[in-house]
Amino acid sequence: MGIFSFRNKNEKEAEEKKYRFGMEGMLREVLDKNSKGQESLDTLSMEIRQIGTDVRKHDMALEDCLDALEEQREEEAQSQKRIAELESGQEKLLQVLDAYQEQVWNMMRYAAEHDPAWVAQIDLIRNAVRGKQISGGISLIEETGVRVDYALHEVIEIIDTAEEERAQVVAEIYHPGYVYMGVVKKKAKVAAYRYVQTDGQEQGTGLERGI
Repeated sequence: MGIFSFRNKNEKEAEEKKYRFGMEGMLREVLDKNSKGQESLDTLSMEIRQIGTDVRKHDMALEDCLDALEEQREEEAQSQKRIAELESGQEKLLQVLDAYQEQVWNMMRYAAEHDPAWVAQIDLIRNAVRGKQISGGISLIEETGVRVDYALHEVIEIIDTAEEERAQVVAEIYHPGYVYMGVVKKKAKVAAYRYVQTDGQEQGTGLERGI
């Protein structure tokens, strides 16, 4: 009986020892996994913090870029506004010039008919201004004896002529036009010759009249 009891006790102790070792092994395994899990969590946390930092840097860079774009848009808007103001002022100056040229031209025509002595004085004034006009990119359309160019001339009167070589030639300028920076701003109003035969029948010169 005593031997059986001793054997049972040894077996029980052996089982308990085995169970204890097994539990310790499991515990070590759990702790090891927890340790590795904690390391993974720490690594993940660091990566998340780094991502957060990168996102904030990206947001700051994006905000700087948006601010720069907004400033550029504002500068462009101011430039467009300034250009519009300059173009408006330029157009008004051209209108003033046009009114001046028309008045001077009318004075020239009147003086030529009623007081020729004034023609030279008015011509001096026109010559003094012409240099400034040329330097400012303005050229007048005021020449007679040239072929009609419908890009430059508006024919408001037709004068018949028996001289064929004078057909479609500008005979007289009623109101000069002008070109600014290569662009026709106003056509000259002119009279032009039309060739007719001596028997009075008109020839097809292609001359057009526009009022």
